[in-house]
Formats: sequence, structure tokens, C-alpha cells
Amino acid sequence: MKNPFLRLSAVFFLTAAALCIQPVFADEADTGDFFEDEDALSLNFGGKVQTVHGVQLVSPFDYAASRTLAEIRGEAAFGNSSAFVSFCAEYNYRSKSRTGFRLNEAYYRYAGDFLDFTAGRQIIAWGQSDGFRLTDVFSARDLRDPVGSDTDSSQRAVDALRLRFLHDVFTFEVTAVPFFTPDKLPPFFFESAADTEFFSIDLPRTFEIGGMSVPIKYSLQHAERPRKFTDTEAGARLSFFFPLMDFSLSGFYGWDKTPYYERTTGGITNPINVTLHEKYARIAMAGFDAAIPAGDFLIRLEGAWIGGRRFEPKEPLKAFSFPPPPNLPFNQPAEKNQLLLLAGFDWNYRGWFASLQYFEDLIVDRKDDTQREMHEGFVSFNISKTLLRDTLKLSAAGSVGANFGDMFAKFSADYALTDNLHTVIGADVYTKGVDGKGRFAAMKALNALWIKGTFSW
Repeated sequence: MKNPFLRLSAVFFLTAAALCIQPVFADEADTGDFFEDEDALSLNFGGKVQTVHGVQLVSPFDYAASRTLAEIRGEAAFGNSSAFVSFCAEYNYRSKSRTGFRLNEAYYRYAGDFLDFTAGRQIIAWGQSDGFRLTDVFSARDLRDPVGSDTDSSQRAVDALRLRFLHDVFTFEVTAVPFFTPDKLPPFFFESAADTEFFSIDLPRTFEIGGMSVPIKYSLQHAERPRKFTDTEAGARLSFFFPLMDFSLSGFYGWDKTPYYERTTGGITNPINVTLHEKYARIAMAGFDAAIPAGDFLIRLEGAWIGGRRFEPKEPLKAFSFPPPPNLPFNQPAEKNQLLLLAGFDWNYRGWFASLQYFEDLIVDRKDDTQREMHEGFVSFNISKTLLRDTLKLSAAGSVGANFGDMFAKFSADYALTDNLHTVIGADVYTKGVDGKGRFAAMKALNALWIKGTFSW
């Protein structure tokens, strides 16, 4: 079968069928007796097989997604100690860089009555927001294959040491990350890897100078990632649990997981040679989050102040006279302080779930020197309903930009063939805002119709 859709679908369904045929090693009574002894070694295994395929809803109607993966999770526990490992093998037709074997998580944990210690590769999730990153600053993301993806598939684990002190009404957590893990981004359009990826980052192709349009030739110099002991990231979080409200205070000093780029040029040539220098910025974060139950509603609040984040300059080039100097002088990314605020609520009632959030992103000390405005706002929504005895789930989720009216929406229908086997049909839709602007304006190529099959055990 030359068609990748048919080939990957066959792999998925054959694997799912094989996993459905499992021998029974013990009856319920034996299993119960096995776990009654706290000092006995217990083993627990699980995983999933998943295949996702999608087609663009805009020209040239290419494959937007085509990936199949198998994930295995295992945990061994003895007394207060446990070891957890999760790894994945993936074949990705549209994002070749994701094809291969990867270790998701691998850590040791000691869970006592008053002390909890975890060491190893793990996912650290802070905060109360859904889809926005405010106080959630430790874990990185993989954004190379966004079509038909979800939050779990985009999270990247970090190598960390976590120590938590436990109490009935509060938890105090101290976290250190000695080895830096950045976001994985799509390649720039001029990189050789762009030919093997569905989505790439575009940049201006020409520069207007002296009434002439001169082409730009780019090159990329990758950053030397933080590797010294003094580059260790550190954070602390104090959480309180009361009948009427849960809330947390958090602090962090480390690295921004998304790189910024400084530009240099060799002078006025045809084409103009521009080098992008990839760098990572040191940032500090102070934040809070809260969850307040109110009947069928859950009110969520979160805020973060972030210092040292870099933003794209308003004008890529500094002003210069004509004839121009030998080198084009570029404005460099501006270092600013950022204030992030979020308020939202969740509602659960008889198979209905609804969530609404407002997210505010402010550059506190902007002086008309950054490309983006001082204020960016987003309204996000998520509504779903289960039907047919909870076997069918219809969902609609997305985000609308308050500045320009640009939008992202995901629609899906999830049907459970069994408790372990799900088929989902969905669509990702991106729209431009006023004058073609907005954060989602450049993502029109990601409009896609997709189908996903998942077998889990």
C-alpha cells in the first residue's frame, strides 16, 4: 500500500486487534489479595495506540496530518517508593522530524505522609488556565505538528528535582531543573527541514531600499543552550486548600522556553544576506492562581508577572540615510516586563460541560518600540455534550482575539466503540482578523479536516 493513510490505518487497527486478545492471568479475588500487601512489589502497565490523518481545507488540499504512534507506560511500586516510565514510537509522514523513538517520562518518586520527592524526567504543570501559559513556565511544548493535536501530545517533560512538604491545608513545593529543555518549533521556511514539514515559519522575502525591491537570503545560527550549573532553573510554589477556595503563590527564575532572534547582515548586497542568531532569555516569574467552587460552577483565576521577556521590535531596521551605510543596522528584540491575567469558569451539569475564559496579555513598559500592541486579549471557550449513553461526545473549543477578531476553533465528534477504542472526527479552523491581522492570521494553512483513532489499555 503506497498510500500513507491506508498503511498507517492498517498498522493501527491490526495493533489494536492484537492488544484486544489478552490472556487473563488472575481472577478478581487473586488481584485484590495481591494489592492488599503494602510491602509487596506491584506492577502496572498501560498505553495507547493512536493514528491521526488530516487533509487541508484550503488549497492545495495536501495532507495536513498523517501520524501513527504507540505509547507504553509502566510503573513499579514498593512501599513508599515507585518508578515510572513512559516512552513512545512514532511514524509521522507530514513531520519527519517527529518520526522515531522518544522517552516521554522516567522518574523515581518517594511518597511519604509528610514528604513527596520526585527525581527524573517529568511533566510539571502549574496554574488553573486551559490552553494559556501564565504560571506554567517549567514544561516546554512541541509545536511542530499541531493538526488534530491536544495539550497532552504537545507537552514536553523536563529533567527535574521536586520536593514537596505536605500538610492537610497546604503544600510547599521546591523545584530545580538543572538541564534546560526548550520548545520545539516548526522550522523557518529557508531551512532544509522545511521541505519535510507540513508547517513552517515565514519571514519577509524582500526589502525595499532606494525604490528597489531587493531579495533577502537568510541563514540561521542556533543557540548554545544553557548547560552550566549556574544555568539551573528554580521555582517554589505554596498551595492552600480550604473548603471555599484553593489558591497558590508561585515564583520562578529560569529561561524562556521559546527562543528570540537577533539579526545581523553583511551589508548592502543583492541578495541581502541576513543571519538570525537564536538566543534564550533569562526570565523571572511571580504568580498566583485560585479555584473557587460555586455549586455547579468552578471559578478559576490566575495571574503572572514576568520580567525579562523579549519582543519583536516595531521596525526591523533602524532609520538610516541614503546612500545607506555598509551594514544595515537592525533593531534588536526589546526586553520588557509582562503582566498576564486570566479569569474563567467551568460548568458541569447532566452531561453538559462548558468553559469560558478571558486572557489578558500586557507589556507593562512598552514605549511604541515593539511590533505587537501593549494589550492583547483573548476569549476562549469550550463546550461539550455527551449523548447515546455517554458513547458520543460532541465538542467545540477555541479562542477569539479581542484586538482584531481573529479566531481558532476546533470541532469534534468522539464516538466510543468500546471503553478502550475511540474514533474522533474533527476540524481545525483558523480565521484572520481585521485587516488580516491577529495571532491566528498566519495559520490559514492549518485549516484541516481530520480523523483520529485511539486504542488505550
